[in-house]
Amino acid sequence: ATIGKGTMSIGACLEHFTHPETLADLVYCPSCNSKTTTTKQHDFASLPKVLCLHLKRFDAGAHRKITEHVAFPAFGLDMGKHLPQWCEKIPDANPNDGEDVSSPQVLYDLISTVNHNGSLHQGHYVANVKKGDHWYHSNDEFVCNAGEGNGEKEVLAAEGAYLLFYVRR
Repeated sequence: ATIGKGTMSIGACLEHFTHPETLADLVYCPSCNSKTTTTKQHDFASLPKVLCLHLKRFDAGAHRKITEHVAFPAFGLDMGKHLPQWCEKIPDANPNDGEDVSSPQVLYDLISTVNHNGSLHQGHYVANVKKGDHWYHSNDEFVCNAGEGNGEKEVLAAEGAYLLFYVRR
């Protein structure tokens, strides 16, 4: 599914994935004895300590690799808005502190990426891994600094992000 023109963000991808969708066919409702319009919606019943997001990078129907850049944060990916309110319990949360209880903050920080370089029919996978505050690039048996400074800028800008690994705060 196309989200829109320009740079996509992981937030927009998650919104698209969790947005309610009206089903094409009417569904019989035994309560009202008629066929009614029905929607479906994906959400996350619970969230793991380590979250792996798999970006769709191959379109088999169109026989092409999806190469559009998807922007993703190094810190503070908020998954709370993708949970039903009743599924996520926040320890020590006070419901009277003025925060929106319908969308708790459940924050994740990036710890690794797997990127695919190449085409639909051939290519190469590389990984970027964070240790402490520094990013490392792994390409087969070679491991090196991911870039200048701590390497974060290069990791976030690298083409072909395919798998994103986040750890829950």
